[in-house]
Amino acid sequence: MQTTSIEARGIGDFQWLHRHPEVALKEIETTNYIKSALREIDGAELLDLGLPTGALARVAGDRPGPVIAVRADIDALPMGEESGLAYASEHPGTMHACGHDFHTAALLTLARILSGKRGVLPGTVVLLFQPAEEAEHGGQRVEQTGFIERERIEKILALHVSPQYPVGAIAIAPGPFSAAVDRFYYNVVGCGGHASAPHRGLDPIPAAAHLVGRINEIVSRRVDPAKPAVVSVTRFTSGTTWNIMPETAELEGTARSFHSDVREIIRGALESEARALRAEGYRVDFQWIPGCPATDNDAALAALIDQTARDLGFHVVPQRPEMGGEDFSCYQQRIPGALFHVGVGGGRPVHNPRFIADPAALVPAAQLMAEIVLRTLRNGKEADHGKAVLP
Repeated sequence: MQTTSIEARGIGDFQWLHRHPEVALKEIETTNYIKSALREIDGAELLDLGLPTGALARVAGDRPGPVIAVRADIDALPMGEESGLAYASEHPGTMHACGHDFHTAALLTLARILSGKRGVLPGTVVLLFQPAEEAEHGGQRVEQTGFIERERIEKILALHVSPQYPVGAIAIAPGPFSAAVDRFYYNVVGCGGHASAPHRGLDPIPAAAHLVGRINEIVSRRVDPAKPAVVSVTRFTSGTTWNIMPETAELEGTARSFHSDVREIIRGALESEARALRAEGYRVDFQWIPGCPATDNDAALAALIDQTARDLGFHVVPQRPEMGGEDFSCYQQRIPGALFHVGVGGGRPVHNPRFIADPAALVPAAQLMAEIVLRTLRNGKEADHGKAVLP
């Protein structure tokens, strides 16, 4: 397949996917499109992912070797689009504002590139199109299907768009890439009554307000300053009108961290605050809803990605850890993996209604991933560095 044909098809995939966004666990049309595209690629074998949405396929080289996986997330966000693009979302209230359309199109493009290079591919590449990254713990759901063991996958790779960097740049580093993202919830129950006689009830609002202050002290007073963490109350709900002391107050928020010990310190501190309120006579329902752990880029893979990108002419910058979450970490708990950022320009941040990923970055990103895949299959031998194997 000619490069121009690959590029045209990749851009076509990207624009179709951008026009037809679907949110977590509802990516039915997206899944059908992906599977249809894969069926048209010579040498791409569809596999059973074992979930209602998402897709799995493999491209096996003509030469024996290890098995690695490349993952793309496929879901969109529940928000309206204001990009002004000619191929803007046709689904009101839903938008690919985090670049998952780019990721999916890049993985389909990778499949086409590898299809034409099976003769020099020393192993097998499993293509994972993952549902529900934005919500519903999609990475955890996919990992629990057992596909890693079933396909004997040894390593896993992924890319993610970043408007922070221009087209032609990538960001990569070993170690933490994105944070563990956990959620917490309190329902503080007192005794409601007339606002003129608070002494006859048990007002939950002062207790919950004091709780907010205590929560905001956790990072500054209980966590090692050398270990980054964020704990934020993002919702405080209570009361119905001006002259009624309410019965309940609800708090909800997020905790983000990179280290497992910090994660446990935060959870323990939040539970301790619930116990303190109970001791004052309040009934407190406390819930800790854990997300996936922090990503942890394998050092050898990160070094290979860095060198490969430089060899292919990309500008490489060190990736700083970010407090955003990424369920790619669910796979890294099982096998070595690495995730890197691809610059797509645009200026607007992800999760913004005016976010735009420049399609000019798409095919180069897929070509970079193809080269990374080949070098990974060859165990990143030094002899491979400095020359591009897959044009």
